[in-house]
Amino acid sequence: MKIFAQFVSSLFGSILLGIVGLFIGAYIGSNFDFPEFGLPEFGDIAYHDGNAGYESGVVFFTIVGISIGSLLGIMTAKKLQKEVQENLSTLIVIAVIMVIMGIILFDYNMPLAIGLIIFLMPSIVLTLIANRRKFSGAKNS
Repeated sequence: MKIFAQFVSSLFGSILLGIVGLFIGAYIGSNFDFPEFGLPEFGDIAYHDGNAGYESGVVFFTIVGISIGSLLGIMTAKKLQKEVQENLSTLIVIAVIMVIMGIILFDYNMPLAIGLIIFLMPSIVLTLIANRRKFSGAKNS
């Protein structure tokens, strides 16, 4: 039940900070000329490399918000459960990797399943990493 609570907390945090990232990205992207981001449509490769402005800012900051929210959510759940934060640096590195993977996987014309993977991936991976000893059968000391 503790692992499920950590996953739900991580997912809730990723939703909240994903929404915050959406608004921050819209503001920054529309006011400060955010660079192009995302893969183009196949027919438009010769014309541009992606979308710029608020469209790219929203995507970038939403992916960052989802990953950071997932990290903060799982850290909050572990702290509320009074578990030791022995692997905090590992969780932070994994959250950064999730941001990079989300940026690499993102495409404006991606199937819904890939978008769902980008959204759920940080919560699932961070929950698995935070509880790797429980899943491997080793005793916590």
